[in-house]
Amino acid sequence: MRINLLPRTAFARSAVVVGLVIFLTQVLTLWFFARNAYLPGIREYSRLTLLQAELSVYEETRDEEAAARLGEVSGIMMATPPDAEDSQVPLISRPVVNSFRSEIEELFGEPVNIRFEDSRRPVLWINTPSFQGQWLRVPMTFFRDYDRYLLVGWGVTVPLFAVIAGLLIARGLNRPLKRLEQVAAVVGRGDPVPPLNDRNGPEEINAVNRAFNRMTRELAQAQRDRALLLAGVSHDLRTPLTRLRLSAEFIADEELSEGIIGDIEDMDAILEQFIGFIRDGADEVASYENINVLVEDVCAKFDHLDLDIALRNVPRLMLKRLTFKRLLTNLMTNAMKYGEPPVQVSTQLSGQDVVLTVRDHGQGVRDEDIPTLLQPFSRGEKARTVTGSGLGLAIVKRIVDMHHGQVRLVNHPDGGLQVEIRLPVTGRFVQPEALSARVR
Repeated sequence: MRINLLPRTAFARSAVVVGLVIFLTQVLTLWFFARNAYLPGIREYSRLTLLQAELSVYEETRDEEAAARLGEVSGIMMATPPDAEDSQVPLISRPVVNSFRSEIEELFGEPVNIRFEDSRRPVLWINTPSFQGQWLRVPMTFFRDYDRYLLVGWGVTVPLFAVIAGLLIARGLNRPLKRLEQVAAVVGRGDPVPPLNDRNGPEEINAVNRAFNRMTRELAQAQRDRALLLAGVSHDLRTPLTRLRLSAEFIADEELSEGIIGDIEDMDAILEQFIGFIRDGADEVASYENINVLVEDVCAKFDHLDLDIALRNVPRLMLKRLTFKRLLTNLMTNAMKYGEPPVQVSTQLSGQDVVLTVRDHGQGVRDEDIPTLLQPFSRGEKARTVTGSGLGLAIVKRIVDMHHGQVRLVNHPDGGLQVEIRLPVTGRFVQPEALSARVR
C-alpha cells in the first residue's frame, strides 16, 4: 500500500514548501555567518594564543615585557584557573570551542586541555603538557557579546513572518480556485451562473477564468439548442399524433381502434417525458416548502392505487415546488408501472438529512441493472417489455442533484425496488444574483 505523505490541499502544500525554504535559508545563513565571521576570528586568536605561550611559557622565547603588552591588548595571559572542575560547554558555544581546540592542537602539535568558564563573554582556559601545569586565559572576544533573546527573536520571528507572507500569497492564489470550484459545481447542476472576473486577478488565473467563461457560454448555448430541437420535434410530432387519434376513433373495428389509440397515448407519454427531461426546472425559483404537503398533493392524484403513506414531522426544505412534484410523480408512476401494490411512501429525519422513501412490492430489478437505472434511456429487464422512454429515473436523478441531495436504489429484502432520496436540511440554493456578488 502506497502512503502519500504530502498534504492534500494546495494551501497546505504551499505552507510546507515555504517552511522548508525558510528553514534551509536559516541554515545556510548560519553556515555563511560562521564561515565568514567566526572562523577567521578563531584562527587569529589561535595564533595570538601560540604567540602568548611562546612569550610567557617557553624559556627560549620568553619575553615578560612583550607578554604583558600582548596580554593588555588581547586579554590572553597566564593566570590561575578557577577551582571548579571542567564545566559543560553550552550547545550554542560547542562548535566554536571545538573549532578553536582543533586550531590550537594543530599549531601546538600536542593535545590541548580546555576548560570553559561561562559568563556574559565566555573564557577558555588552555593547558598543554609543555605548559608544565600553567594555564592560559583566553577570552572569547571573537565570540561577540551576543544577546540570547535577540538570537531567539531572529530565529523565530523571521521564519514566522516569512511563513505568514507565504501563506497570504498562497491564499491569494487559492481563493480564485475555490471560487472556480463553487461555480463549476453550480454549472454541473445546470443552474445559470454569472461570468467569472477575468480582468483584475493574476494573468494565469484570468486565463483560466476566460476559458471557463467560454466553456459555460458554449454549454449554455448547447443546452438551449438541445432544448429547442427536442421541444420542436416533440411539438411537431404531436400534431400528426392528434390527427391519427382522431382517425383511429372513426375506425369501425373497435379492437383495432383501441389498440391504435393506446399506442398513440404511449407515444404521447414518451414525448411528455422528453419534454420533462429538457424542462429541468432550472428557471424555477426555490422556496421553503413542506415536503409532506407535496407528497400528499401528488399521492392524491394516485388515490386509485393501494398506497401506504407514513409521513413524519420534518423541517421545511428549500425546494423548487413544481420541479419536485414532477420528481414525486415520476417515482409514483415508476412504482405503479413496473412494481406491484402496495406502494409505500415515507418521510423521516435522519441526522441532517430529510429522507424520502418510495417502495413497491414487485420483483425488483437485477442487481447488475441498478447502477445504470439512473442514466438516461436506461431501463431494467422488466421495463424492456413495457412501453416507456427510460427517462423517468433519470429525471429524478437530475432533480435530486439540483437540490444537492443523493438518490439510492436498492432491492428491498422483502421484495420490490426501494428508492431512497436524502435531502440536506442545511442545503441552500444560490441564486445567480447572490453568486454574482460572491464570485466578484
